[in-house]
Amino acid sequence: MLVLACGETSRGDDRAALLAAELVRGWLDGLATPPADLEPALAALAGRLEVRDVGQLEPDDLLSASSDEAVVVVDAARGLPAGQVVRRPLAGLGSGGPAPRSSHRLPLRDVLALVEMLRGSLPAGSFVGIGASVFGLGDPPSDAVLRGVPAFAATIVQEAARLLGD
Repeated sequence: MLVLACGETSRGDDRAALLAAELVRGWLDGLATPPADLEPALAALAGRLEVRDVGQLEPDDLLSASSDEAVVVVDAARGLPAGQVVRRPLAGLGSGGPAPRSSHRLPLRDVLALVEMLRGSLPAGSFVGIGASVFGLGDPPSDAVLRGVPAFAATIVQEAARLLGD
């Protein structure tokens, strides 16, 4: 299981996935206390989950996943109220609705299309996003996103555990 956290630390809410990934790593490593209801999922993920900060998602990030490895891509998203968390199948990201915040060289939809073309199919997986509104260079994250980071991290854990259980 691979979690790919996208975002830029100097662009306000765009750092939300990186903050959530840091929290997930803290829970897995025993450096932070998780909510009690996440403990079974975290136990199931122990030693089976790699959380990687990728900044800008590149095709190689997904191409590096083995054929039996599920992937959760996490990023800030436009089209949602700031702080609201959403999850969608990777294959469904081109069909409208909330879209990953694309300050990336290639929008996520284009990265997924390239990966599908090169691999023949997308890796099994999901997108987990958090609604964001502040993306200016040097901006701090919004209060709504900071309040939403724990729920964002919890959703990442729940989605990873769900994918491992499938």
